[in-house]
Amino acid sequence: RREAMAVNQPRQLVNVDLIENKVYRAIYSNRQLEEILVDFWVNHFNVFNGKGPIRLLLTSYERDAIRPRVLGHFKDLLLATAHHPAMLIYLDNVQSQVPREDFPQPIGPNGVPARRPGINENYGRELMELHTLGVDGGYTQEDVIAVARAFTGWTVYDPERYGEFQFNPAVHDRKEKLVLGHVLPAGRGEQDGLDVIDIL
Repeated sequence: RREAMAVNQPRQLVNVDLIENKVYRAIYSNRQLEEILVDFWVNHFNVFNGKGPIRLLLTSYERDAIRPRVLGHFKDLLLATAHHPAMLIYLDNVQSQVPREDFPQPIGPNGVPARRPGINENYGRELMELHTLGVDGGYTQEDVIAVARAFTGWTVYDPERYGEFQFNPAVHDRKEKLVLGHVLPAGRGEQDGLDVIDIL
């Protein structure tokens, strides 16, 4: 059965392996507290395995981003999830880029003007609302936009083949940002996102 699935449904096999291994560790591990914490943090930093290539990245997400840091510092866990391709794809940060008004308006399939590339707020909002500060955490819509701007350029190199974090300076918003009263100076690239993690 397993060999047939490997040939005919390799993407499903990755997901089956993830689920089976999770069950085996939960039952047989000598480190039950660690397994409970892994489950807690995977749930806290949730990604949906049905979106795009995330199913292929979910094993790496748990193994490489969450599991090594469950008994460590929250900041390290937050940064590892922020860098992981599963999170960047799930919350659409791979599409987030500085708006370019100088580019011509793209035209969609039926000749209808399509949306210009620009900032996507999904990750910035989730980062503050669910991952760190909470719904009533004292941030504003302007903070959400500033955080989204800080994470422009945090993307994934070839999600279908490599699926690795990549910072793309060509689509990063290089202007000054104000996040929760902290000024992020202009022109610093990836450091903007790292500073946001520090602030939060």
